[in-house]
Amino acid sequence: MSHGDSNISVGEGRKKKKAHSRHEEAHEGEGPWIVSYADMMTLLFCFFVIMTSFANFDPVVVAKKSAQVAEHFVPGKAEAEKKQLEGLAIEIGGSPNLKGLAKAEVKDSALQITFQSSIMFNRGEVELRSDFIKNLDAMIGLIKSKNPDYRIMIEGHTDDSPVSPDAIYRSNWEISSARAASVVERFEYYGFKGKQLVSIGYGDTRPVVENEDSKGVSIQENRALNRRVVIKVLKPLKSSKIKSLGIDTFFEDSELLNKQ
Repeated sequence: MSHGDSNISVGEGRKKKKAHSRHEEAHEGEGPWIVSYADMMTLLFCFFVIMTSFANFDPVVVAKKSAQVAEHFVPGKAEAEKKQLEGLAIEIGGSPNLKGLAKAEVKDSALQITFQSSIMFNRGEVELRSDFIKNLDAMIGLIKSKNPDYRIMIEGHTDDSPVSPDAIYRSNWEISSARAASVVERFEYYGFKGKQLVSIGYGDTRPVVENEDSKGVSIQENRALNRRVVIKVLKPLKSSKIKSLGIDTFFEDSELLNKQ
């Protein structure tokens, strides 16, 4: 190889080396922006998940998805609230005044306490039985001792037995609503504010078991289970900066939440 050829080869080698160095520098320069880009894509993904939920609007589904997304931004908060409600459920279930009378369980981010109507009310009546009031008061006291800002939803349920024509209340709707209201009034008596309380009457529309068998024969044990009052203890009035959907939409506290 001639001396001239050698100079050409060396020159080309230097050019290739410089080009390779520039390529490495460009590759190394991706670092500062790629992380921010990934964060932006994650946020966009969360945004479109929420938008998709609203496009196919189902309050229960949206509430669950919103809670799941919120947990990523407020890690540990939902779990702490759930454990607090689970602890309250254990206390209620083990209370001498409530043991064997109430079923307490945490379900769908709420503590649900179920009483059979026969324990709380005489047949066809909507006033609380005098011998049960002390039991209800004991439960209210336990709830209030944990957090007086808990939101309370009372659901009244009946079986599908027709109402007597000479009864004061014209339908199962009225009976279930009046019974739920009687329980709500007891909470209010013990200092829970009206904005924390909701009463709902579902009549016979949400049975937990069938009232009759496949032959149309009445099942009295099942009817007794369907005649019930469900007390739901929800997250405290001031515990969240996010206005949830689902059952929480019964509480008009958006103004309070926005001020936090």
